[in-house]
Amino acid sequence: MNDTNTIFSRLFEEAGAASSYFHTWWALRNLALPKYLSTMNHHEYVDFFHASNSGFLKLTFVSLAKIFDRNSQAIGIGDLCKALESDGNNKLATAIENKINPHQDLVQRVLAIRNKSVSHMQKDLSRDEVYELYGVTPDEIRLLVNDIREVLNDVSHSFGSSTVISEGSRQESAVLSFLKILEHGKT
Repeated sequence: MNDTNTIFSRLFEEAGAASSYFHTWWALRNLALPKYLSTMNHHEYVDFFHASNSGFLKLTFVSLAKIFDRNSQAIGIGDLCKALESDGNNKLATAIENKINPHQDLVQRVLAIRNKSVSHMQKDLSRDEVYELYGVTPDEIRLLVNDIREVLNDVSHSFGSSTVISEGSRQESAVLSFLKILEHGKT
């Protein structure tokens, strides 16, 4: 597959998902606490929030792993760079590589977590041990998600599109608004 637009579209969709998943998780695990802890622990909602907390983080790892997939049968960010170069857009391909390359160690740790805990279960390590072994911080994930968003938004603009991936504040605000409604509804 060499079609740059197809590769871009699929990566753009996955990057939007990764951003949405991460920022929703971030809002639930950090921005909502401690203010909405009692709301999230309310007996009518607690199961939803327990599932959401782990689910959104796992989905973040899955989406990031898809973006950086190197399998020859899959589409990854490297394929986009090759397609852009093939189209004569070396400058944009180089800009993407320059923005993403500093994250290579983090990407390897994200892939390891995905492989050993999220999409497979490592026999000799618990989930907590996998996360501890490959230590990825929320700030690192945020920076990676933001850099992916920026480079794909740049590609979108280079194609003449005004469609962009938002920086995540919309998801965070939506989660807090949702919690505020639930808080008032439970009293």
